[in-house]
Amino acid sequence: MHIVLLGDSIFDNDYYIIEEENSVIDHLRSKLQTHSTATLLALDGTVTSEVLEQIVQIPTDASCLVISCGGNDALIVQTD
Repeated sequence: MHIVLLGDSIFDNDYYIIEEENSVIDHLRSKLQTHSTATLLALDGTVTSEVLEQIVQIPTDASCLVISCGGNDALIVQTD
């Protein structure tokens, strides 16, 4: 199994956690069975239209894609 996380800071949350906590990718990797892997392509600040840039980076052996996006789109609309 190869899980790929795409999207925004919901998955790329290293900046938002305290030192004693695990990031989403670290937590996921700790739960995976041997010979399974997880890749973080999500990037803090990404808006929905930018997820396409992440899609082209998906490893060819990926078996599961998980996407979280839209929160930053809402922030942009709210401030306009």
